[in-house]
Amino acid sequence: MQSTFTTLHQAGTFLLVNVHDAGSARIAEAVGAVALGTTSSGHAYSLGRRDAEGALSRQESIERAAQICAAVDIPVSVDAENGWGHEPEDVAATIAELAGVGAAGASIEDWSGDQTIGYYDRSKALERVVAAVETANALDRPFVICARAEAFLHRAHNSPADPMAEAVARLQSFADAGAGCLYAPGPRDVDSLRHLVAEAGGPLNALLGIGGQLTMDDATTIGIRRVSVGGSLYRATMAAFEAHVQQLLKTGSFVVDPPPIPATTISGLFAG
Repeated sequence: MQSTFTTLHQAGTFLLVNVHDAGSARIAEAVGAVALGTTSSGHAYSLGRRDAEGALSRQESIERAAQICAAVDIPVSVDAENGWGHEPEDVAATIAELAGVGAAGASIEDWSGDQTIGYYDRSKALERVVAAVETANALDRPFVICARAEAFLHRAHNSPADPMAEAVARLQSFADAGAGCLYAPGPRDVDSLRHLVAEAGGPLNALLGIGGQLTMDDATTIGIRRVSVGGSLYRATMAAFEAHVQQLLKTGSFVVDPPPIPATTISGLFAG
Protein backbone atom coordinates (compact mmCIF):
# COMPACT_ATOMS: atom_id res chain seq x y z
CA MET A 1 0.00 0.00 0.00
CA GLN A 2 2.75 2.44 0.95
CA SER A 3 4.69 1.71 -2.24
CA THR A 4 1.50 2.39 -4.20
CA PHE A 5 1.26 5.80 -2.54
CA THR A 6 4.82 6.62 -3.52
CA THR A 7 4.12 5.56 -7.10
CA LEU A 8 1.08 7.84 -7.28
CA HIS A 9 3.40 10.81 -6.73
CA GLN A 10 5.71 9.87 -9.59
CA ALA A 11 3.49 10.39 -12.65
CA GLY A 12 0.04 11.61 -13.60
CA THR A 13 -2.51 13.35 -11.38
CA PHE A 14 -4.51 11.77 -8.58
CA LEU A 15 -7.16 12.86 -6.08
CA LEU A 16 -6.44 12.68 -2.37
CA VAL A 17 -9.90 12.57 -0.76
CA ASN A 18 -9.84 14.31 2.61
CA VAL A 19 -11.87 12.53 5.27
CA HIS A 20 -12.53 13.35 8.89
CA ASP A 21 -13.26 9.98 10.51
CA ALA A 22 -13.35 6.22 9.91
CA GLY A 23 -16.88 6.28 8.53
CA SER A 24 -16.18 8.91 5.89
CA ALA A 25 -12.97 7.05 5.04
CA ARG A 26 -14.77 3.77 4.39
CA ILE A 27 -17.42 5.46 2.26
CA ALA A 28 -14.76 7.22 0.17
CA GLU A 29 -12.90 3.96 -0.34
CA ALA A 30 -16.11 2.11 -1.24
CA VAL A 31 -16.95 4.54 -4.04
CA GLY A 32 -13.47 4.33 -5.59
CA ALA A 33 -11.01 6.67 -3.88
CA VAL A 34 -7.41 5.53 -4.44
CA ALA A 35 -5.90 7.47 -1.54
CA LEU A 36 -7.11 9.44 1.46
CA GLY A 37 -5.90 12.39 3.45
CA THR A 38 -7.06 13.41 6.89
CA THR A 39 -8.17 16.98 7.49
CA SER A 40 -7.21 18.83 10.63
CA SER A 41 -10.05 21.30 10.12
CA GLY A 42 -12.66 18.57 9.65
CA HIS A 43 -11.34 16.81 12.75
CA ALA A 44 -11.33 20.02 14.80
CA TYR A 45 -14.80 21.08 13.66
CA SER A 46 -16.20 17.63 14.41
CA LEU A 47 -15.08 18.19 18.01
CA GLY A 48 -16.42 21.75 18.15
CA ARG A 49 -12.99 23.40 17.99
CA ARG A 50 -11.25 25.92 15.75
CA ASP A 51 -8.62 24.93 13.20
CA ALA A 52 -4.97 25.97 12.88
CA GLU A 53 -4.70 27.15 16.48
CA GLY A 54 -3.20 24.08 18.11
CA ALA A 55 -6.59 22.94 19.40
CA LEU A 56 -5.95 19.29 18.54
CA SER A 57 -3.48 17.40 20.67
CA ARG A 58 -0.94 14.93 19.33
CA GLN A 59 -2.76 12.07 21.10
CA GLU A 60 -6.17 13.00 19.71
CA SER A 61 -4.82 13.42 16.20
CA ILE A 62 -2.85 10.19 16.15
CA GLU A 63 -5.80 8.26 17.60
CA ARG A 64 -8.06 9.63 14.85
CA ALA A 65 -5.44 8.79 12.22
CA ALA A 66 -5.14 5.26 13.60
CA GLN A 67 -8.92 4.78 13.36
CA ILE A 68 -8.95 5.95 9.74
CA CYS A 69 -5.96 3.83 8.73
CA ALA A 70 -7.50 0.74 10.35
CA ALA A 71 -10.79 1.27 8.52
CA VAL A 72 -9.41 1.16 4.96
CA ASP A 73 -7.06 -0.73 2.67
CA ILE A 74 -5.88 2.28 0.65
CA PRO A 75 -3.07 4.73 1.52
CA VAL A 76 -3.75 7.44 4.09
CA SER A 77 -1.73 10.64 4.38
CA VAL A 78 -2.15 12.45 7.69
CA ASP A 79 -2.52 16.20 8.07
CA ALA A 80 0.01 16.51 10.88
CA GLU A 81 -0.23 20.31 11.09
CA ASN A 82 3.06 21.53 12.61
CA GLY A 83 3.95 18.04 13.80
CA TRP A 84 2.34 18.84 17.18
CA GLY A 85 5.53 20.42 18.40
CA HIS A 86 7.90 23.20 17.44
CA GLU A 87 11.23 21.39 17.42
CA PRO A 88 12.64 19.05 14.75
CA GLU A 89 12.68 16.19 17.28
CA ASP A 90 8.94 16.71 17.82
CA VAL A 91 8.38 16.34 14.09
CA ALA A 92 10.55 13.22 13.96
CA ALA A 93 8.57 11.63 16.80
CA THR A 94 5.30 12.45 15.05
CA ILE A 95 6.37 10.82 11.79
CA ALA A 96 7.48 7.69 13.62
CA GLU A 97 4.16 7.48 15.49
CA LEU A 98 2.09 8.00 12.36
CA ALA A 99 4.02 5.32 10.52
CA GLY A 100 3.37 3.06 13.49
CA VAL A 101 -0.41 3.40 13.16
CA GLY A 102 -0.34 2.60 9.44
CA ALA A 103 -0.13 5.97 7.69
CA ALA A 104 1.50 6.04 4.25
CA GLY A 105 2.51 9.68 4.50
CA ALA A 106 2.07 12.94 6.37
CA SER A 107 2.18 16.67 5.75
CA ILE A 108 4.23 19.06 7.89
CA GLU A 109 3.54 22.80 7.97
CA ASP A 110 5.77 25.81 8.49
CA TRP A 111 2.96 27.55 10.40
CA SER A 112 3.41 27.18 14.16
CA GLY A 113 -0.25 27.28 15.14
CA ASP A 114 0.66 30.00 17.65
CA GLN A 115 0.09 33.66 16.76
CA THR A 116 2.94 34.75 19.03
CA ILE A 117 5.36 32.63 16.97
CA GLY A 118 3.65 32.85 13.58
CA TYR A 119 5.67 31.23 10.80
CA TYR A 120 8.85 29.35 11.59
CA ASP A 121 11.78 31.11 9.96
CA ARG A 122 13.22 29.48 6.86
CA SER A 123 16.07 27.73 8.59
CA LYS A 124 13.89 26.21 11.30
CA ALA A 125 11.19 25.25 8.81
CA LEU A 126 13.84 23.43 6.79
CA GLU A 127 15.28 21.70 9.85
CA ARG A 128 11.82 20.39 10.67
CA VAL A 129 11.34 18.99 7.16
CA VAL A 130 14.80 17.42 7.25
CA ALA A 131 13.86 15.69 10.51
CA ALA A 132 10.66 14.39 8.93
CA VAL A 133 12.44 13.13 5.81
CA GLU A 134 15.24 11.47 7.77
CA THR A 135 12.73 9.68 9.99
CA ALA A 136 10.70 8.56 6.99
CA ASN A 137 13.80 7.31 5.18
CA ALA A 138 14.78 5.22 8.20
CA LEU A 139 11.50 3.29 8.12
CA ASP A 140 11.29 -0.20 6.67
CA ARG A 141 8.74 0.93 4.08
CA PRO A 142 8.09 4.01 1.93
CA PHE A 143 6.52 7.02 3.63
CA VAL A 144 5.74 10.23 1.71
CA ILE A 145 6.57 13.51 3.43
CA CYS A 146 4.50 16.39 2.08
CA ALA A 147 6.22 19.65 3.05
CA ARG A 148 3.89 22.63 3.28
CA ALA A 149 4.57 26.35 2.87
CA GLU A 150 1.59 28.16 4.41
CA ALA A 151 2.51 31.67 3.28
CA PHE A 152 -0.88 32.36 1.68
CA LEU A 153 -3.10 31.22 4.55
CA HIS A 154 -2.32 32.96 7.83
CA ARG A 155 -1.79 36.53 8.96
CA ALA A 156 0.82 37.02 11.65
CA HIS A 157 3.50 39.50 12.73
CA ASN A 158 6.01 37.75 10.46
CA SER A 159 3.79 37.12 7.45
CA PRO A 160 5.78 37.40 4.19
CA ALA A 161 5.32 40.52 2.09
CA ASP A 162 5.38 38.39 -1.07
CA PRO A 163 3.67 35.07 -0.27
CA MET A 164 4.42 33.51 -3.65
CA ALA A 165 8.14 34.25 -3.54
CA GLU A 166 8.37 33.02 0.03
CA ALA A 167 6.40 29.86 -0.69
CA VAL A 168 8.51 29.00 -3.73
CA ALA A 169 11.78 29.58 -1.87
CA ARG A 170 10.66 27.32 0.95
CA LEU A 171 9.26 24.62 -1.31
CA GLN A 172 12.52 24.51 -3.25
CA SER A 173 14.49 24.00 -0.04
CA PHE A 174 12.05 21.31 1.08
CA ALA A 175 12.43 19.56 -2.27
CA ASP A 176 16.22 19.66 -1.93
CA ALA A 177 15.82 18.10 1.52
CA GLY A 178 14.01 15.12 -0.01
CA ALA A 179 10.32 15.85 0.56
CA GLY A 180 8.26 13.63 -1.72
CA CYS A 181 5.45 16.15 -2.19
CA LEU A 182 5.25 19.94 -1.96
CA TYR A 183 2.24 22.02 -1.01
CA ALA A 184 1.46 25.74 -0.78
CA PRO A 185 -2.27 25.87 -0.05
CA GLY A 186 -4.15 28.97 -1.10
CA PRO A 187 -3.78 29.76 -4.84
CA ARG A 188 -6.51 28.32 -7.04
CA ASP A 189 -6.02 30.34 -10.22
CA VAL A 190 -4.36 28.71 -13.20
CA ASP A 191 -1.42 31.11 -13.51
CA SER A 192 -0.40 30.79 -9.86
CA LEU A 193 -0.71 27.01 -9.93
CA ARG A 194 1.36 26.79 -13.11
CA HIS A 195 4.02 28.92 -11.46
CA LEU A 196 4.11 26.66 -8.41
CA VAL A 197 4.32 23.53 -10.58
CA ALA A 198 7.20 25.02 -12.56
CA GLU A 199 9.17 26.39 -9.62
CA ALA A 200 8.51 24.20 -6.57
CA GLY A 201 11.12 21.61 -7.44
CA GLY A 202 9.07 18.45 -7.08
CA PRO A 203 5.59 16.91 -7.22
CA LEU A 204 2.99 19.53 -6.26
CA ASN A 205 -0.16 19.06 -4.20
CA ALA A 206 -2.82 21.68 -4.93
CA LEU A 207 -5.87 22.48 -2.86
CA LEU A 208 -8.91 22.56 -5.16
CA GLY A 209 -11.81 22.78 -2.77
CA ILE A 210 -15.39 21.66 -3.21
CA GLY A 211 -17.27 24.45 -4.99
CA GLY A 212 -14.26 25.61 -7.01
CA GLN A 213 -14.24 25.98 -10.77
CA LEU A 214 -11.14 23.98 -11.71
CA THR A 215 -11.50 20.28 -12.54
CA MET A 216 -9.26 17.24 -12.31
CA ASP A 217 -8.67 17.57 -16.06
CA ASP A 218 -7.51 21.14 -15.46
CA ALA A 219 -5.17 19.91 -12.76
CA THR A 220 -3.67 17.35 -15.14
CA THR A 221 -3.16 19.99 -17.82
CA ILE A 222 -1.48 22.34 -15.34
CA GLY A 223 0.84 19.57 -14.18
CA ILE A 224 -0.40 19.18 -10.62
CA ARG A 225 0.52 15.75 -9.28
CA ARG A 226 -1.83 15.52 -6.29
CA VAL A 227 -5.16 17.26 -5.75
CA SER A 228 -6.66 17.55 -2.28
CA VAL A 229 -9.88 19.16 -1.06
CA GLY A 230 -8.88 19.91 2.53
CA GLY A 231 -11.73 20.64 4.90
CA SER A 232 -14.06 21.71 2.09
CA LEU A 233 -15.57 18.22 1.81
CA TYR A 234 -16.42 18.28 5.51
CA ARG A 235 -17.94 21.75 5.14
CA ALA A 236 -19.96 20.63 2.13
CA THR A 237 -21.25 17.70 4.16
CA MET A 238 -22.24 20.07 6.96
CA ALA A 239 -23.94 22.35 4.42
CA ALA A 240 -26.20 19.44 3.45
CA PHE A 241 -26.84 18.72 7.14
CA GLU A 242 -27.76 22.36 7.74
CA ALA A 243 -30.05 22.47 4.71
CA HIS A 244 -31.86 19.29 5.77
CA VAL A 245 -32.41 20.57 9.31
CA GLN A 246 -33.70 23.89 7.98
CA GLN A 247 -36.06 22.05 5.65
CA LEU A 248 -37.43 19.92 8.46
CA LEU A 249 -37.98 22.94 10.67
CA LYS A 250 -39.47 25.20 8.00
CA THR A 251 -41.50 22.84 5.82
CA GLY A 252 -41.91 19.64 7.77
CA SER A 253 -40.91 17.66 4.68
CA PHE A 254 -38.63 14.66 5.11
CA VAL A 255 -37.91 14.21 1.37
CA VAL A 256 -34.30 15.04 0.49
CA ASP A 257 -32.16 14.73 -2.62
CA PRO A 258 -30.00 12.72 -2.72
CA PRO A 259 -31.75 10.35 -0.32
CA PRO A 260 -29.89 9.05 2.74
CA ILE A 261 -27.50 6.15 2.30
CA PRO A 262 -29.34 3.08 3.61
CA ALA A 263 -28.28 1.99 7.07
CA THR A 264 -27.64 -1.51 5.75
CA THR A 265 -25.22 -0.11 3.15
CA ILE A 266 -23.21 1.78 5.75
CA SER A 267 -23.28 -1.16 8.16
CA GLY A 268 -22.04 -3.41 5.38
CA LEU A 269 -18.88 -1.33 5.05
CA PHE A 270 -17.68 -2.42 8.47
CA ALA A 271 -16.73 -5.77 9.87
CA GLY A 272 -19.23 -7.41 12.20
